[in-house]
Amino acid sequence: MDTPEGASASRTVLRRVVLGAFACFAAAIVLLVGRVVLSATGLASDPHGYGMFAGILLTAVLAPVALVLWLLYRSLRRRGK
Repeated sequence: MDTPEGASASRTVLRRVVLGAFACFAAAIVLLVGRVVLSATGLASDPHGYGMFAGILLTAVLAPVALVLWLLYRSLRRRGK
């Protein structure tokens, strides 16, 4: 099945944008988990524990978004072959 040159290029650009968005979300999740670990172990100056609760809540929100982005990337990659 032949695809037009423009469709292939736009799919490649979309795939790279989705992968970049996934990388940003994954980096944010790693930083938030690090913040939670530092707060839970007492190495961060967080006397009330707000950083720990915020990190847990934001990670719970960002994780499904990152999963959807990864599945979308895999789907776009599979269709491109």
